[in-house]
Amino acid sequence: MKLPAQPRVSALTRCTAALALAGFSMTTLAQSAPVQTPAAQPSQNQPSSQSSSDTAKTKPISETLSRSQRQQAEDAYLAGARLLDRKDLEGAEEQFTKAAKLNPGNHDYTQAAALAHQERVTDLVQQAGKARLLGQKEKANALLAQAHQLDPENALVQERINEGALARAFRPEIEPWLRSGPELAGPIELQPNKSLQSFHLRSNAQDVAGKVLQSYGIRATFDDSVTHDDLRFVLDDVAYAQAVPILLQMMHAFAVPLDATSVMIANDTPENRQRYERQLEETVYVPGMSNEAMDSLGNVIRQVFEVKQLTVEKNSGNLVLRAPEDTLKAVNLTLADLMDDTSEVMIDLRLYAVDTTRQRNIGGQTPQQIGIFSVASEAQQIVNQNRDLVDQAIAQGLVPANASNVTIALALIASGLVQSTLVSNTIGLFGGGLTTMGVTENQGASFHLALNSSDTRGLDDIQVRVNDRETATFRIGTRYPITTATYTNGVAGAASALAGVNVNGVPASKLLAQLGTQVTIPQIQYEDLGLTLKAVPTVQKSGDITMQLDLKIESLAGSSSNNIPVLNNRAFVSTVTVTDGQTAMLVSSLTRSESAAISGLPGLGELPGFQTATADKAAEKDTSELILLVTPHIVRKRRDVLASPRIPINLPSDSD
Repeated sequence: MKLPAQPRVSALTRCTAALALAGFSMTTLAQSAPVQTPAAQPSQNQPSSQSSSDTAKTKPISETLSRSQRQQAEDAYLAGARLLDRKDLEGAEEQFTKAAKLNPGNHDYTQAAALAHQERVTDLVQQAGKARLLGQKEKANALLAQAHQLDPENALVQERINEGALARAFRPEIEPWLRSGPELAGPIELQPNKSLQSFHLRSNAQDVAGKVLQSYGIRATFDDSVTHDDLRFVLDDVAYAQAVPILLQMMHAFAVPLDATSVMIANDTPENRQRYERQLEETVYVPGMSNEAMDSLGNVIRQVFEVKQLTVEKNSGNLVLRAPEDTLKAVNLTLADLMDDTSEVMIDLRLYAVDTTRQRNIGGQTPQQIGIFSVASEAQQIVNQNRDLVDQAIAQGLVPANASNVTIALALIASGLVQSTLVSNTIGLFGGGLTTMGVTENQGASFHLALNSSDTRGLDDIQVRVNDRETATFRIGTRYPITTATYTNGVAGAASALAGVNVNGVPASKLLAQLGTQVTIPQIQYEDLGLTLKAVPTVQKSGDITMQLDLKIESLAGSSSNNIPVLNNRAFVSTVTVTDGQTAMLVSSLTRSESAAISGLPGLGELPGFQTATADKAAEKDTSELILLVTPHIVRKRRDVLASPRIPINLPSDSD
């Protein structure tokens, strides 16, 4: 199956156009920095016979290639063209080289690989020049080394290997955005010689200081505040860092570097230090500090190091200060020690709420009321109230015509047409004839044996992480609004008091009516109902944790005073010390209630031993308990040292 030729021709056309554009850019670059290629010259000036002979030689090679091999070479060539368009020079060179190896007879593939290689080397040289201009010498040297490794014989790379030639070859006016702006210079550092010197001098202070500094290669100039007092200075085999501080301390002076080999010496007073001593500005970022901790750090810097120019930015957590270099070093060491040596504790709080209800009902219930009624009178009442039913029953033969009222009433009750306590509550009859009497009770005898118990448990598991000596607050409950006061605006009741008063001919009552009705505005205060626990952990040197616990339980009492609800408040404050991971348990009984009721015969139901048989006893017990388990864990512990390393500082002495 043959593939259509038109898509292949169009693809080759696009590839040729891409290579033509790449060749044009490479030609432009070659014109700006010409490079001699002696090997390429003879190929352009050879006679046509030689070219024809070369073609004859390559023709057999192309004829020996398979169709799949040509297809792979062409695909690699097209892939290299796309990578070249994306400025991926390394990938393009790799694809062009692959195409040339697959089809050596195609000179376009070989030429494309050579051009991509040259473009890659030139790009590395340009990047090295930009890096050198920006002051990135190490990056520039690495790029040049990579270019030299790719093409050791390239003249462009050879010219730029030298650092001086590289600066002349790259012209910054071509790309002005590469120019670097001004940079802040660092503090002046003295460079005395490192030799050991011995001194046995006795003269005025300025002469002694000049000779000592001169022996280390430092030139000294003196301020007018330095006196000419006699000074004896004797030291053997000392370096600059040992001799000069001792000398300045004996002179009550300080030195300010002017350059690497000269200093100015002035009398050590706050005024002279403010006037001559060079100061540096630094911004110290203090992460995770509260506002109180930020204020404490600011006070330490002001009071200990006498830094007057200090700004504490609490919102961003920054300390901006300006001070001499030695003072800044001491401040940084101190702050690092204060911030790094802070312990951190994770408090695990588990809250158990247990509500228990138990109800018991044990005993027998006997009838407590007995009644006596006349059977004849009750039957006569039933017959009279249901005369129509009685006539129908006699007519149908259900009841004999000469039956007594008692017989008729019992027949009606038995048929369900009439309901009466004559049978339902009657427990016995006595007497006879018209004097027959019935005995009734209000309820039947019963025996109860019941138990009802319910347990309700709630669990809350809370974890919080705090620093040493910081307060951790746990709140569980609701916020209840309480009206503490009310404010009423308006003029209700004032209209009647101003009856008959006119203002510019208008009644005052009418003017007051235009102001509208009164509005009552309450003042609300929210109270935290429920449980509030505050814990302040302190990590001891031994590893134990001391916790200050403040437990508060607040609830509504159910009553009110002046429409303000009364609150029940329980508080517990204690200090406990536990080891790392040990649990402290707090137990509180919130509510406890018991109730009991006895229902039975008086006298007999109260006697011991007869209560179960002759009385019904119901008992109920409700309890509500709260269990708190507080477990601290040390997440980070400060160093086990009594004091931090000593930091030498030199502050100006007070002026007399």
